[in-house]
Amino acid sequence: MNRNTIHERDVEAVSLPGRDHKMIVRPETMNSEKMCGGVAVFPAGQHAPAHVHEAAEEILYVLSGTGNMYFDGQPERIEPGTFMLARQDVEHSLEADEGEDLKVLYIFSPPVRQGSYDRK
Repeated sequence: MNRNTIHERDVEAVSLPGRDHKMIVRPETMNSEKMCGGVAVFPAGQHAPAHVHEAAEEILYVLSGTGNMYFDGQPERIEPGTFMLARQDVEHSLEADEGEDLKVLYIFSPPVRQGSYDRK
């Protein structure tokens, strides 16, 4: 497939521990070779499990909601407009504040298989 645009509504969410996940840009949808990305929604008051990416880096950007991003167990406050970098082999997790879901945009390089990294 040689597609250059796709809308979020055209991709079905996958439920992963602590979040609903839409990997929108990936080899199967847009023939991407060096990265993948999408959006994830973390329900209000929930803390997604900590995990690491053994062979990829991840950039995240807060679209809406507030919470904390944990890096090796240490929280950092996040809000709309915050960029985060989850380096390879660094344990990380996201926690949404009460009252509003936390929605983030994420990009992996190199591409990963959806949910394959949910291990500590």
